[in-house]
Amino acid sequence: MSFYTTIKTEISNKKYVIAALEEMKRRGEITNFQLNERKEKIEIDRSGDIINIAREKTSNFGVAGDARVVKSFSDRLKQFYAYESIKDNLPLDFEIAKESEVGGDIMILLKS
Repeated sequence: MSFYTTIKTEISNKKYVIAALEEMKRRGEITNFQLNERKEKIEIDRSGDIINIAREKTSNFGVAGDARVVKSFSDRLKQFYAYESIKDNLPLDFEIAKESEVGGDIMILLKS
């Protein structure tokens, strides 16, 4: 038995959500996703599990779907959201020297 769950987040920039989903797709963590611009909703296929991301009235995004997968997916999405945001907002005198992932933690080594 499973329950439908909605998790409210503080994720608000759609550009980084899309970039995070592209990175998750590239790494094989999700199968596919479809963006509905008009409704500001994204439907994600995670190997048969369907997860929805939709903009709420607070202008933040909420993650909804099967309770068994939504919590772990939203944690991973927040991690990639932060990762993409950091990469995009690096000052010009810094660049990423090395990226690695150990035990689910993404590590970025910067050089100036």
